[in-house]
Amino acid sequence: MRRILKIIFVLIPALLSASPSSGTDCSSCVIYKGFLAGDMQLWGKGIKELQDLYNREPAACTMYTLTEARYGYAGFLLGTGNKDVAKSAIDAFEKDIELLAGYPGYRAETEAFRVALLGFRMGLNPAKAVTLGPKALKQLEVALEAGGNNPAVWIEKANSEANMPAFAGGSNEKAAASFREALRLYETDRGLSDCNWRYLNTIVQLGQLLEEMKDLKGAREAYLRALKRAPDFQWVKDELLPALEKKIK
Repeated sequence: MRRILKIIFVLIPALLSASPSSGTDCSSCVIYKGFLAGDMQLWGKGIKELQDLYNREPAACTMYTLTEARYGYAGFLLGTGNKDVAKSAIDAFEKDIELLAGYPGYRAETEAFRVALLGFRMGLNPAKAVTLGPKALKQLEVALEAGGNNPAVWIEKANSEANMPAFAGGSNEKAAASFREALRLYETDRGLSDCNWRYLNTIVQLGQLLEEMKDLKGAREAYLRALKRAPDFQWVKDELLPALEKKIK
C-alpha cells in the first residue's frame, strides 16, 4: 500500500445510486477500508462493485468515483514494478477518463486525471519522459484553467512539482504548498465524506514530502493529523510514524 502514496503524483451503493452532481462526495467506503488496511483485494472488490453499479445505472458521480479508484489502483500496481499488470490497469484508467469526460461537471477532475495518466505512461517507460514531460506540464495548465479551486488539480500540481527537475520549475517547497492548498480546498467542502481516501492520502503525501525535506516536526504533525482522522490507518500507525519517531530521537 505504501507504494500508492509514493507513485501516484480514492461502496456504498445507496450513496451512489442517485446520480449526484459534481461537487458531491460519493467516495467508496469499501475502497476507503481497503486503503486503511492496505488490502488491495478489497480495493479490487470496490472497483468491481462500482463498475457493476455504473453498468446498471450510469451516473456522473459513480464514474468519477470509479475513475479515482482506478487511479489509485494503477499507481499501486506501477509501484510494485510489475509493468505488464500495471499497463492493463492504466489502460482501464484511460478508458474511464474518456467516459468521465462526457460529464461536463467533472471537467477539472478529468483534466487532472489526464495529468496523472501522462505520469503513469512515463512510469511505464521512463525514456518517454522527454516527450511526455512537456505534455504533462501543458496538461497541468489545462487542468488549472479548468479548476483552479479543485483539490484534485492541486494534487497533480504538487506531484508534478515534486517530481520535475528544478530547471523545469520543480521544487519540494512548491509541492508542499500545493499539497497544503489541496487540503485546504478539501476542508472547505462541507460535503467531504468520512470515506474520502484521497484526502487522507494527501495528508500523508505532505508528511512524506516534509520528511524528505528534513522537516521532521512538520512530518510528525501530518502523520498525527492522519491518525486523528483515521486511528486504524495501518501504514501510518505501524510504519511511517514509528520510523519517524526513531529519527527524531
